[in-house]
Amino acid sequence: MAPRKLDLTGHRYGALVVIAESHTHKSPGGSTATHWHCECDCGRKVTVPGPSMRRKGNPTVTCGDKTAHRSGKAHPMFGKLREQSGNWKGAAIAYTSAHQRVKAEHGPASDWRCACGCGRQADEWAYLGTDSEPKVSTHADSEGALYSPNPEHYAPLAKPCHRGFDVWQAQRRSGLTLSALIVEMMTA
Repeated sequence: MAPRKLDLTGHRYGALVVIAESHTHKSPGGSTATHWHCECDCGRKVTVPGPSMRRKGNPTVTCGDKTAHRSGKAHPMFGKLREQSGNWKGAAIAYTSAHQRVKAEHGPASDWRCACGCGRQADEWAYLGTDSEPKVSTHADSEGALYSPNPEHYAPLAKPCHRGFDVWQAQRRSGLTLSALIVEMMTA
C-alpha cells in the first residue's frame, strides 16, 4: 500500500500559508518532494518544497523578502487593531496567560527568526519593556518579572538573546552595575 500523501493546503508555517500543491520534484538520488504554492503574510507568493517547511531546526517560514519582514509588514496583525484578532480579552491577565495570549495572536515563537538580528531561530516570546503601564508577576516561577497584557509589546527571541536582554533590562531598571546585579541575582 502506498503511503498517504500529505495535504498541506491551508497550513501555516511561520509567515507562509500554503495555498495549493505546485508540483512534485524527483531528485537524481530517487527521493521525491512535493512543492507548494504559498502566500507570505507580506503578500508575496512563493513556491516552497514541503520538506523544507516541515523540517526541524531551520525550516523555511518566510518568502525570503528581508525588507518586508524587518519592517513588520509580514506580521499577520500588521495594520489591524488588536481587538480584531479575537484574542484580546482585556488587561486583567496573569503573567502566564499574557504569554499564552502572545502565542495565540502571533503563533509559536519558534515560527519566527530572532528579532535581535542574530539569525537564529526564536525560542521564546520576550517582553520588550515598552508598555507604559507594565504588570509585575506574582507567580512563584516568575515573581517580580515585568510583563504586558498587550501582545504588541513582545518579540520573538532565541534563548541566549532573551536571557541577555532580561539582564540588560534588570540592570537598566535597577541602576546597578552588571556585576552587582549578578551577585544580587545569585544570592536571591
